[in-house]
Amino acid sequence: MSTLPKEIVTPSGTKLELKTLDPGDMLDLIELAGTAMQSASAGPWMGYAQMVCSVTAVDGVPVQMPETKEQIKQLARRIGNDGMIALQATFYPKADKGAAAGKSPADVDMETAKN
Repeated sequence: MSTLPKEIVTPSGTKLELKTLDPGDMLDLIELAGTAMQSASAGPWMGYAQMVCSVTAVDGVPVQMPETKEQIKQLARRIGNDGMIALQATFYPKADKGAAAGKSPADVDMETAKN
C-alpha cells in the first residue's frame, strides 16, 4: 500500500481523516488483538483493525487511537459500512482490469460489513 491520503469522503458524504499507523501504533494494535492473533482470523482482523485505527477524525471531530478491542468496535460502528468500504478502497485499491483478480485479506470481512 502506498501513502494514505489525508482525507477521504464516503459515498454518503462522511469525511474521514486518516493517518498512516507507525510501527509503534502497529505494536499497540497487535497487543490489543490479544487472542485474536492466535486464531485463523488474525490476518483479516488485523487488516480490518488497521483500517479502523487509521481514522483520526470523523466529519472533523477528532477520534483517539483505540486502546481496547471494544473501542475499536465502537469506532468501526461510528465509521459505518460505507466508511469501511471507502477505507477498503483506499487501503486495497482494485488492480487494473488486465491484472489477475485477487481478493485482499479484508474482502471476506467487507462482504460481512455490507450485510
